[in-house]
Amino acid sequence: MAKQRKKRSTVSFKDIQIAYLMDGINSIAKLHKEGQASNITIRRAFSNLKEGGREVATLEKWIRENLGTGVRGRTAPSAGQERVYRAQQIKTSGPFLRLPLGALQIDKGEVVSVMFQKDQIIVKKV
Repeated sequence: MAKQRKKRSTVSFKDIQIAYLMDGINSIAKLHKEGQASNITIRRAFSNLKEGGREVATLEKWIRENLGTGVRGRTAPSAGQERVYRAQQIKTSGPFLRLPLGALQIDKGEVVSVMFQKDQIIVKKV
């Protein structure tokens, strides 16, 4: 008796787009959890939806929380994690830090409170 191979089925980025537009983020999460939708496929679907002018804020947030930053850079820090950053400088200004704010669940345009102390800077979501 020959052993039958289990065929792996994956979905295309267009399938992801249709699933998102019809059922929302839960369908994408399910496909990803089952291994039917790769990170690259989901990101490609997101890019195409965004270019098409669709509302993709919930998909963008899900990608940021579940897929990380992608192939470039290091993953976003999680709450309670400590990281060391090197100060940067451009010709026209003094030293500064580029801090990822995803761990505080801060999106573009949101307001943060920053307290400067002698040896630390405290950033809080307002």
